[in-house]
Amino acid sequence: MIRNYLKLSVLVALGLWMVSCSKGIDDNKDQQMIVENDNAIKKYIADSSFSAQKDSSGLYYSLSPNPTGAKLTLGDEVKVRYNAYLLNGTKIWTSEKDTSKTIKYPFFTGYQFVVPGVELALRLMRTGEKVKIFAPFYLGFYGNFQNPLTGYLTSASIPDYSAIRIDLELVSKSSEVEQINSYISQNKLTVFNRTSDNLVIVKTAAVATGDTLGSDKSVKIKYTGKLLDGTVFDPGTTPLTFITGTGRNTLISGFDRGIRKLKTGEKAILIIPSPLGYSKSGRVNSTGTNFSIRPYQPIVFDVEVLSN
Repeated sequence: MIRNYLKLSVLVALGLWMVSCSKGIDDNKDQQMIVENDNAIKKYIADSSFSAQKDSSGLYYSLSPNPTGAKLTLGDEVKVRYNAYLLNGTKIWTSEKDTSKTIKYPFFTGYQFVVPGVELALRLMRTGEKVKIFAPFYLGFYGNFQNPLTGYLTSASIPDYSAIRIDLELVSKSSEVEQINSYISQNKLTVFNRTSDNLVIVKTAAVATGDTLGSDKSVKIKYTGKLLDGTVFDPGTTPLTFITGTGRNTLISGFDRGIRKLKTGEKAILIIPSPLGYSKSGRVNSTGTNFSIRPYQPIVFDVEVLSN
């Protein structure tokens, strides 16, 4: 269900444009299959004897509401469970085959972390809710060409132009501030300083003497960059030398600001929210195929000020 890095100019409003341009497939075939998918979905729903609504994108859904649940906001870390099927009942994907029985990803960032039909359904949902969604091919796995995930759960591939059913549960959601607070609590950290925009500094060695570094200082820093789950995205194999102060270097602002509050010889943990890090763009890996830091993802640096 989690997809490789792929920016969508518009997620669904231009859905028909996306599929008609894919691999040069004939637009007439696309239009024909849109009608066939819609008819197949309506028949499935009627045969199953339950009601479903249809939205303007062509997605059908049947929601079990939880009025007390929380609505999602842009960039929330979303935790979901799901099972996906062809309309003939063939199971084609499940969250149990991902890294855990649930998956996490940042909600509606404009990047295709999950299939478009799931993103659209989550916009309607609150935490604790379950929904059955029925997605035409252009809101499903790989549009109008055959899914390369042949044999992932079955011996059959997902045929091109397949309408799909997904049983989806929105387990929970977590804002950046909640993620940072949880990290501090789970790791039993004592916060030295927390700014109004949630840059957090935790000193991990005895406080050095002298003044804080401040701006316009040439410093050498030993560091390791990590995600909140401990995944290392930058091992910092060589110390970093730079001049402190906004606008004087190409570092993310949270790193520079955190270092300026330290003294020579100090070690610290810097917890950096995405507005002071990689923001809504994230950081793409060296091959350009996925993210090493996802959009709206807070990050951590273990740092040591070697000299100034």
